[in-house]
Amino acid sequence: MKLPSAHKNTFSHSMIVAMTKVLLVLPSSSYRSSEFVLASKRMDLDITILTDADTPSILPLDKVIHLPDLQLDPTVMTYIERLMFDAVVGVDDISVRVAAQISTRLGLPTNSEESLFATANKVAFREKQSLFELPQPRYAVLDKDERDPKRLLDATTRVASFPLVIKPISGTQSKGVVRVDHFEDLVHALEVSSLATTDDKLLLEEYVDGSEYALEGVLVDSKLVVLAIFDKPEPLDGPFFEESIYVTPSKLPYPLQSEAERVVQRSCESLGLWTGPIHAEFRIKDNGRLYILEVAARSIGGSCAKALQFGSDTTLEELLLTHASAIESDSIRSIRQRKTYSGVLMLPTPKTGTLRGITGVEQVRSLKYVTSLELTTPIGTFVKAPPLTERYMGFVFASSPGYGSTVETLKKSRELLSFDISE
Repeated sequence: MKLPSAHKNTFSHSMIVAMTKVLLVLPSSSYRSSEFVLASKRMDLDITILTDADTPSILPLDKVIHLPDLQLDPTVMTYIERLMFDAVVGVDDISVRVAAQISTRLGLPTNSEESLFATANKVAFREKQSLFELPQPRYAVLDKDERDPKRLLDATTRVASFPLVIKPISGTQSKGVVRVDHFEDLVHALEVSSLATTDDKLLLEEYVDGSEYALEGVLVDSKLVVLAIFDKPEPLDGPFFEESIYVTPSKLPYPLQSEAERVVQRSCESLGLWTGPIHAEFRIKDNGRLYILEVAARSIGGSCAKALQFGSDTTLEELLLTHASAIESDSIRSIRQRKTYSGVLMLPTPKTGTLRGITGVEQVRSLKYVTSLELTTPIGTFVKAPPLTERYMGFVFASSPGYGSTVETLKKSRELLSFDISE
């Protein structure tokens, strides 16, 4: 969108913002609420927050709309309409859908409700990919309470030989995702996966044996702009699939990076997505074949966005807010990552129980190349081990001139940290 220079406000050297009145939909479960608020302030945006959080906001009361369970009602919508926002921004799967509902009502650019549903529902997602003949795991849908051996055997035969993966049809953070190596273990895996969802269906998928990656991007007028590709240097081979280390820039050869961009672009087209952030997960087998695992109409989860820096000092949150606020498309297409290697360690939950204490914090913070350590689980919190983990214990960030030194720093951090959890 080209605008007269009188309406432009430059920030972070190359980014240009045209509209400034923004509604942020920030769920209480988000790790990133403060990052979006701080980014908004750095950009001098006029922001209002829509949230289900009960905790006090750093914003004045007239800049906070409290909405229990983030369920919109006519009274709230009428109030929002009167405020005349220029953009509405969500930060996770649930809040993105709320933001889209509001944007539709306000006549602002947004993805359709159908397309967003397909990113959040794994069965709908697989069906959309199939229609476009995109490379993905073979799959079958099971009733959550299915126990009949013959029907289970028929389902596994339709999918692939073992190992297989059983997962809920919705949810994030690999919650309820279980690898199954033998038919005899399938019923138990169904029971475990069922604990992670209220849906009445589960997804049975082919296990793709390969290295896993994540792609971070933005759709600008239906065209995918790749912001970063993250390597996941530690094998994710089960039986559970909790995330560990992300590192960027990727070591993937350029032809495979181009193939990832092509497949994710096509995946977005299959879903009907045309604007806003994209986070995609994919695997590449030893033969070089790429399999799309998921595409979400949001940016990277947790606090992992802090591993990304663009230009000299632009954060991912600033970039996304700028895009939502009618940025000139050329600016976002020209943005580039910093050249140093950066990464994040998502701290795993070692066992189920109550968190009593954490040791090794200062040792980690004193490590060369560690840029920050965030502990996100308060002492006294009841935590769940994979595959039922609901929150990360925290995040360690590192940056260095070398790929290997960044990875080793994050691994060393994990060794130094110890969580005292009583059962």
